Amino acid sequence: MKAPARSFAATARTCWLIVASIILLLSSSSPAQITITLKNTFIEKYKNLATIDATFTVDKAHARPNPPAKDSDIHIAGRAPEVGLPMVAEIMNAASQPAAVDLIHQIEGSDRTVAMTGAWRLWCEHGGSSEQVQGAKLAKFTTTNPDHVFEIHPITKLGDSSLSETLHGIEGFQPKDAFQAFLSYENKKSQISVGPKTTTIVTTMGGFNYVAFIMEITGDQLEVPDGRFMMAKVHDLEGEVLVHNRRMVFIKNTPPEQLVHNMAKGSCLSVLGIPRIDLAVISWRTHNARTRPGVLTWTLPYEMVIVAAQRTDCSGE
Repeated sequence: MKAPARSFAATARTCWLIVASIILLLSSSSPAQITITLKNTFIEKYKNLATIDATFTVDKAHARPNPPAKDSDIHIAGRAPEVGLPMVAEIMNAASQPAAVDLIHQIEGSDRTVAMTGAWRLWCEHGGSSEQVQGAKLAKFTTTNPDHVFEIHPITKLGDSSLSETLHGIEGFQPKDAFQAFLSYENKKSQISVGPKTTTIVTTMGGFNYVAFIMEITGDQLEVPDGRFMMAKVHDLEGEVLVHNRRMVFIKNTPPEQLVHNMAKGSCLSVLGIPRIDLAVISWRTHNARTRPGVLTWTLPYEMVIVAAQRTDCSGE
């Protein structure tokens, strides 16, 4: 009786996909737009890197990590000259890192900086209504959640201390549903404008942080100095294919990266991932816009940073 149950589930999901797509279409007639202007040199430098090194000034941090039901992160608002945008940095499973949390609070609100490394994340989860221009002058933030589109999330190194071990599942947290999350990701509109020194991306708010799904490796692994990239199919937790081709990002020397680096095409992992704008695709579109102008209005390109992983069967069983 298992096969009919799966068939019914697939049919139900197909019906929901049609309904949800109509809802997205109707609700996108006048969405709140977010404008992001990036330096072309920044795009080219980070398009095939997993992480960023930053000299971080801590303006405002949560007093304590979030409870597990709210993701167990600690949010840290601040500034870094390497980024030049309003930003928030986050430690995963922060309660397990009291020394790192203490260091953040020791320098909070001062002019002292701390060396920080982690996954760069460009995503409009908390973009607000302000225009985000890289390199614009920034004042000290007085909230842990200023309007921002840039994060270092998760942090993998703070000062001299590695936080790589914090990249694992979040006990007590309910991740976002893969079907709803990837439906949203796949339908996010964008408009790109290319200048001699900057590129501007106009898009809309995007949520669905920390989504659980199954990834099936479909392409060769590209090893880079700070991690590895690979193309994969996206399945929901029941094994149904949601997306046929999406780039996955693994941060060097983290548990997910150590697990995946010897895995072959066709292998599957049950993962926890967070979305970010794919700067490699942004770069490709800007370089091909003269001959293919339509690429500037394609949907927003994204990739998934994998922050927890374990081996699984591709069927979800």
